[in-house]
Amino acid sequence: MEIHFNEPYISGKEISYIEDVFKRSYFSGNGYYTNKCQELIEHKYNINKVLLTHSCTGALEMAALLMELNKKDEIILPSYTFCSTATAFLRSGAKLVFAEISEDDLMLDPEDVKNKLSPNTKVIVPVHYGGSCAKTEDIKSIVKGTDISIIEDAAQGFASFSPEKEPLGSIGKLGCISFHETKNFHSGLGGAIYLNDKSEEFLNKAIQVWQRGTNRQSQLSGEIERYTWTELGSSFYPSELQSACLLAQLETIEENVKTRSNIYECYLENLIPLEHENYLKLYKHDTETIHNHHAVIIFVKDEKTNNMLRQYLLENGIEAYIGYVPLHSSPMGKKLGYKNSDLSKTEEISKRIIRLPMHNNLSEKNVKKICMKISNFFNQSSNL
Repeated sequence: MEIHFNEPYISGKEISYIEDVFKRSYFSGNGYYTNKCQELIEHKYNINKVLLTHSCTGALEMAALLMELNKKDEIILPSYTFCSTATAFLRSGAKLVFAEISEDDLMLDPEDVKNKLSPNTKVIVPVHYGGSCAKTEDIKSIVKGTDISIIEDAAQGFASFSPEKEPLGSIGKLGCISFHETKNFHSGLGGAIYLNDKSEEFLNKAIQVWQRGTNRQSQLSGEIERYTWTELGSSFYPSELQSACLLAQLETIEENVKTRSNIYECYLENLIPLEHENYLKLYKHDTETIHNHHAVIIFVKDEKTNNMLRQYLLENGIEAYIGYVPLHSSPMGKKLGYKNSDLSKTEEISKRIIRLPMHNNLSEKNVKKICMKISNFFNQSSNL
C-alpha cells in the first residue's frame, strides 16, 4: 500500500524517555511520566485536573462510574460515533437514547436533542468529530437550569478549541480524550479524563475510582497510614512506558498541529475545484477556531459513489475509509431495539462520508496524488 490512511506520529524522543523509565525502574503507572503528562496538559490548557487513562474507552467508563447511573437514567448521544461512547454508559446500566446528527458538522443536532429530552435524562454526550467542536453552546443552553450533565467525548479533539476558545474536553462536567495511535498524539493506546467539576469531594472520588476504587493516593501523599477499598473503580491509568511515549509527543504540540494544518490546506487547494464542479462536498474547519486537523472528510452524492470511489483509490494504492456505521443500525443497536429508520437523517448522511488519508508523514506530493486520483475518478463518465 503506497499511501496509508494513518501512520502513528513519532516525535523523536520516545525511545530515550522509555529508556529513562528503565533507569528509574518504576513501570506500573502513576509515577514520574504520568504526572509530567498530566501537569503539562493542565498548565497548557488550564484544565482543573487531568488523569491519564489506559484508553479513551477507559476515560468514558470512568465518567459513567462517576455519574452513578442506574437503569432509569437516560443518556442522549449521537448514533454516529465509535461504540465506546455507547458501551461505557450501557455497562453502567443506563438507557441509551440516540439523537440525529447535523449534516453541517456530523455532530449532535441540538433540535433533536430537545426532542429526546425526558424527565429521566441524566447526561448529554456531545462527540467532537474529526477535531471539530460540537454545538456545545446550544447544548449548554438546553441543560441550563437542569440537573443534566454534559460529558464530552473529545477522543479526536485534543489540541482543538471551541469558537469560544475553550479546549475541547474542558466544556462539560467531564471530558474524555484519546491517545490511541490513530490520533494526532498517542502512547500506542491511551487516553485522559478532564475533571472540570471543581468540587473537592468530586475530585477525591474521581481519584479513588481511578486508583482501582481505593484511597491509595492518600497513602502515597502521606495523609493516611494504609489504604482500603472506598469506591467502585478499576485499573484506569496507563503504565509509565505509555506515559513516557506520550510525554515525548506532548512536547511537540505546536509543531504537530502546524504540519497537519499545512497538509489540510494542501487538500483544500486541490479539492475545492472538484467541489465547485459539484462532484463532492468538503467538510471544512472553522477558520476562526484553533483546530488540530485530525481528519480530512468529503461527502459524495450517495452510497454507490462512496463504495466505487474508495475501491478506485484502493486500486491506486490509497487507503480511504467511511466514517462510522451508525450505532443504532449496528447489530448491537438492533439488539437494543433500534431500527435503521429510527434515525433516517444519520443513516443517509453516514453513507456519503469518506475519510481521506491524514497523518504527519503525508507529503505534498502524496496529497496531490490523492486529489488527482479523485479527480480522475469523477472525470471518468462511467463513474458518475
